[in-house]
Amino acid sequence: MSANFEVLRDDLNQIRTIETPPLVPQSGEIVLRIEKFALTSNNITYGVAGDIIGYWQFFPAEGDWGRIPVWGIGEVTSSDHPNVEIGQRFYGYFPMSEALIVKPAKVTQRGFADASEHRAALPVVYNQYSLVSPENGFAPEFENHTMVYRPLFTTSFVLDDYFADNEFFAADTVILGSASSKTAFGLAFMLQRRGGKKVVGLTSQGNKGFVENLGLYDEVLCYEEVEKLTREPSAYIDMAGNKDVLARVHHHLRDNLVNSCGVGITHWDALQGEDPASLPGAAPTMFFAPSQIVKRNKELGPEVYQQKIAAATAAFFALVDDWVSIQEAPLSNVEQVYRTVLNGPAPDIGYVVFSDC
Repeated sequence: MSANFEVLRDDLNQIRTIETPPLVPQSGEIVLRIEKFALTSNNITYGVAGDIIGYWQFFPAEGDWGRIPVWGIGEVTSSDHPNVEIGQRFYGYFPMSEALIVKPAKVTQRGFADASEHRAALPVVYNQYSLVSPENGFAPEFENHTMVYRPLFTTSFVLDDYFADNEFFAADTVILGSASSKTAFGLAFMLQRRGGKKVVGLTSQGNKGFVENLGLYDEVLCYEEVEKLTREPSAYIDMAGNKDVLARVHHHLRDNLVNSCGVGITHWDALQGEDPASLPGAAPTMFFAPSQIVKRNKELGPEVYQQKIAAATAAFFALVDDWVSIQEAPLSNVEQVYRTVLNGPAPDIGYVVFSDC
C-alpha cells in the first residue's frame, strides 16, 4: 500500500492519511518513490491559493480533499519508459505521499517533463523533473537546501529580476511584508547585492530580532509600526497576504505607493478585510513567477537565465546556514510537521520530511 497525506481544500486544518494500492506504471510511465521533500509556508500558500491558481489539479484527490504540492526528490523504482532507468533520482513537484506515477516526455540528460494528461494545461515550470546529479548542478551536500530554498529563492531571484526589468516602477524604497519568510529575505539578499534601493522589512514583534540579525534590511518595522514608513516613492511586495496590513500600507503611503505586488500568503488566516481594488495608491496585483521566467527565457535563452539563477542560488546557499537550520523528520511524523508550518514555524528553522518506509 502507498500512503497519501491530504487536507480538506476549504479548511487546511482538517487532514487525513489514506492508503492506496501500490502504483503500477502503464506504457511510457514510471513510478517515483518519494525519498524526501521540504515543507514550508510556501506550501501553505499552494493550499490557500489552490483553487485560484490550480495547485489542486497537479495531484487530484477525491471529493473536497486535496493534495498540497511540495518540492522534493524521488527515486525511480519502476519504469515502463525506454529512456528512464530504475535508480535514477529526480527533483521536482510531488504530493505529500510515498510514491507518484508520471509520464516522462522530452527526456534529456538533464531530466524530463511530465506529460500526464491531467497536467497538460498547467504551468510547464511545475511539470519539470531534473536529474539529481553533480553534473546537473545538484551537489549532494546541498540536497536539503535545494528542496527547502530553491523554489523560494527562485521566486526571490525572479522578483528581483522583474522589478529591475521594470526599473522598480520608479520606487526608491522596496518594502517587504513577512520579512522573516524565506522568499522575502532571499529577495532582500538579491536587492542588497544589486544595491541602489532602500529595503524595509515588515514583520511581527516576535520575529523582529531574527529579521534584524539577518543584516539584509536597511530598516525593520513591526506591523504595528506601518505608519512609520517614510512617505517616498515605494513598492510594497507582500509575502503575507494580510489584508489589514495591506490596507494600512496603502492608506499611509497613498500616491507614494507606486507598486503593490502580492506574492505569498504566509498570513493565510488574515485574508478578510478591505477590498484591495478600493485602496489608494497603485492597484494591488498578484505576481506569477512563471510569466517572468518565460519572458526572460525568450529574451536571454533558457540556459543563460538558468545560469544566472544558479550562480545567485549558490551565493545564497553559502550564507543561509548562518540564518536558518534545517530539521529532518520522518514521513510518519508529517502531520506534526505540517501543523507546525501551518500555524507559523520559527523563522530560523526549515523542515525536510523523509521517507521512513
